[in-house]
Amino acid sequence: MKKLSTSLFLFLSLAASSLFAQTTWTTNGVLSGKQAVSASFAMYSAPLIEKGQFPLSARYRFEIPRVSATGAFQFSEDTQDIVLNGVYFPLTIPHFRVGAGALYHGGWFEMEGDLISFQSDIFLGAYATFDFWRMYLNLHIGWFEQIITIPALPQEYATFAQSDMAVSLFLGGKLLDNFSAELGVASYELYRYHLFFNPAFSISLRYEFQTPRRQGTALEGRIFAELSTAVRYSDMFTLSGHVEYSATTISIGYTF
Repeated sequence: MKKLSTSLFLFLSLAASSLFAQTTWTTNGVLSGKQAVSASFAMYSAPLIEKGQFPLSARYRFEIPRVSATGAFQFSEDTQDIVLNGVYFPLTIPHFRVGAGALYHGGWFEMEGDLISFQSDIFLGAYATFDFWRMYLNLHIGWFEQIITIPALPQEYATFAQSDMAVSLFLGGKLLDNFSAELGVASYELYRYHLFFNPAFSISLRYEFQTPRRQGTALEGRIFAELSTAVRYSDMFTLSGHVEYSATTISIGYTF
């Protein structure tokens, strides 16, 4: 089962990368190029709660004024995740866009022995982006369906489904020509999907290094380094609210 799930995960990741690599895009926000690829290493503070507390991940992102899309995957000793996200913006005017999009997340989690549990999340919702001066604001409001399949017995599985709201709000911008920051609050993270009353607060710092222009081509890219920290609260709006875990992520990437 473990080999099968890993093979399926790698196949979906390769298929997504092949699909995304066929389009050329322009940029929005703090990105300085047409496309962006990055690799990340994360550290979770609650290994007894969050399995795979030291995952590696890779991400590919691109945009045009009316379309934005992201493909990402994460791998650790006992978890694998894949994320596909696409947004279409029919209303696009200077400094403002409104559109609708969908996100799919699939996660494989190794349990005792060779047993695998699977979590599938499907998001549908509205997206809005607003940029002003050297800053930007991204808002997502939607609904998601979560389906979790876990081993009930050695050869039997139980399936659970639940629905809830999804909200994210991110404010960021360039503090200096090569230095950017972002603050965010969201009911979900790229590889973690919880119910609405368990928000994650995050801060990200990013520095871009100018790279030389390639001879004979107009392409010009930037290498960037990013440090981000997220803290997730459990049952925040009740008397039993507490910090469930924190995550620190270090990323290296290239925009072009």
